[in-house]
Amino acid sequence: MDVDINLPFKGLKLNTVALEKLVVDVCKDINLAAQSISVVFINDNQLAEMHGTYLNDPSPTDVITFDLGDDAIEGEIYISFDMAGKQAVDFKVSLEEEVIRLIIHGLLHLAGFDDLEEDAKAEMKMHENRLVDFYALEML
Repeated sequence: MDVDINLPFKGLKLNTVALEKLVVDVCKDINLAAQSISVVFINDNQLAEMHGTYLNDPSPTDVITFDLGDDAIEGEIYISFDMAGKQAVDFKVSLEEEVIRLIIHGLLHLAGFDDLEEDAKAEMKMHENRLVDFYALEML
């Protein structure tokens, strides 16, 4: 599987090698057979624009996931670095842990999990929390 972590921000200090390993390990854990996964960090305005264009909701969000593949999963996960920083402060976690959570959330979407209805959202959150608890301890 090809994994690409795109960090275009100059002052951003995240371990891209560790994040690539996270993507591979979580994909194995959730049985997500992806051909490629790209994680792209962008700002609030860029993600809100994408949210409006592709999901008809121009409100700010933290993560959007797309599967661009026809036969195999070719995932793109877009993360608002601005929102990740704000949420890390709000939830009293490190920026790294919040980024781990957002990547895992995107991977779960690629695996078919949905968070639009309450029951599905609760199931997705349960898996997300389990994975974050395990991989955050491993990585941090």
